[in-house]
Amino acid sequence: MSAITIVLGGTVAASTAGAARSTSGRSVAKKSAVQVSTRNATVCRVIQDVTSSMDVGSSIDTDVEMRRRMVQIDTAKTLRKTIDAMGGTMIQDPAAFVSTDFQRAVTTGLFASCAALVARGGVGIEMAGDGGDPAAWASLVGSGLLAYWISDLGTGVFHWSVDNYGSKATPVMGGIIDAFQGHHKYPWTITKRQFANNIHTTCPATMCVTVPLLLTPGLAPDTCAFMGVFCSMIVLSQQFHAWSHMKKSQLPEIVVKLQDLGVLISRKGHGAHHRPPFEGNYCIVSGWWNPILDDNKLFNKMEKVIFEATGVAPRCWSETHDFDVEEEAPEGWGKEYNL
Repeated sequence: MSAITIVLGGTVAASTAGAARSTSGRSVAKKSAVQVSTRNATVCRVIQDVTSSMDVGSSIDTDVEMRRRMVQIDTAKTLRKTIDAMGGTMIQDPAAFVSTDFQRAVTTGLFASCAALVARGGVGIEMAGDGGDPAAWASLVGSGLLAYWISDLGTGVFHWSVDNYGSKATPVMGGIIDAFQGHHKYPWTITKRQFANNIHTTCPATMCVTVPLLLTPGLAPDTCAFMGVFCSMIVLSQQFHAWSHMKKSQLPEIVVKLQDLGVLISRKGHGAHHRPPFEGNYCIVSGWWNPILDDNKLFNKMEKVIFEATGVAPRCWSETHDFDVEEEAPEGWGKEYNL
């Protein structure tokens, strides 16, 4: 399988650098690197030799190189069209960043259900007659710590998926997908949202997990603790994410300390993600999983499998993005709401 470079843009100006050329009586070498370039274009990597499964037989239409180039351009145009249409216009009204009573109620309900799950785990130990057994409590605490560690992986998988696939037209998830693309354009906005305003969007879906679990009979104490901590971390990750975009002088001292210890994702740790093509460093709880996933190129491998199976290229295969990034809020923005 060869690495094929695709260029997003208009008319092709130059082609085939370093590619094995087709000649009479000689087939195109499969392990080739084909590059198509355009002026002021956005580059996109497509990791596949599009001719590997092509059977041209004895057809007189044997210009394999041209076929490859057309597939590259078609994929590139699709990526550019999707990226350009996403992110929308930045929300200008500061009032939209202020928490409402409904948002606070939804957020409170979610964390109450998570706390109830953890408490149910402790009650379960007592009711089982293991209240005096240190091993039972150690197992409960261990389940909570495992949930915290695994939640970082969960946020990474979710972040990777919405960053790279779907659009604002995608059913159910369209709004979230578009919001993540908008975040790449206007990263400062997440730092201005009040707590409940920032995290409430993930609460209803998460409560669809926590509430049924609370009503499920016979749930093991360790399972209760694991799910309570896991679901709370998934929701809180959006706030950890916001803190990772803020300067240390803007954060509470305890948050800075937790970031320095690696308990929470830091500005430096997450900042690596905010460079085009916004690839890697997707995990936003602690960031512990980022080197594991990125060094082993696990997401890259998944992208190749998806592309080979569906022909859909992820947005991170685009080398550059044609939009300006606004890192800081406009001067004086939101002061009337103390944002």
